[in-house]
Amino acid sequence: MSDLRLHIEKAVVEKANNDTAFRERLKQDPHAALAEVLERENPLTNLKINVIEEKPGEATIVLRAPFKLDELPDELLDLASGGTSFSSFILYGPPYPERKPK
Repeated sequence: MSDLRLHIEKAVVEKANNDTAFRERLKQDPHAALAEVLERENPLTNLKINVIEEKPGEATIVLRAPFKLDELPDELLDLASGGTSFSSFILYGPPYPERKPK
């Protein structure tokens, strides 16, 4: 579970660092930006997503909420079902022709 979260966070941060328009969308509407990275409807719509942009001379430490390691939250079951993982899409790309951004 923690590996999946780190993988998604890494993809979001990397895209935000390389795409200023995406960075602004992420700050304005994190749920829509996450759906864009996942290339599917955001399964975490019931979670509050905080996006914090560090300024020069600042450092942010995030203490994650504790969770049981043997349970997968309902919101993430969609990502785990179907015999594939989110990392398959990031590491190997989509199995269909690449979509052009609108």
